[in-house]
Amino acid sequence: MYVCICKAISDKQLEEANKTSKSFNDMCKNLGLGSDCGACIQDALQYLQNSPTSPHNKDNSK
Repeated sequence: MYVCICKAISDKQLEEANKTSKSFNDMCKNLGLGSDCGACIQDALQYLQNSPTSPHNKDNSK
């Protein structure tokens, strides 16, 4: 599934970048996420917060 249409960034690319990024902002900068229209930022953040594999997911801190 595409998270960012402008840059053709998929959910798999988002998950991979999230594993190695220090922060959400760092990940966005590295991928170019949100650098065109910006409509994907909120969806990407929500996707990662709900992803069980995300190291930044609050539920994974257990």
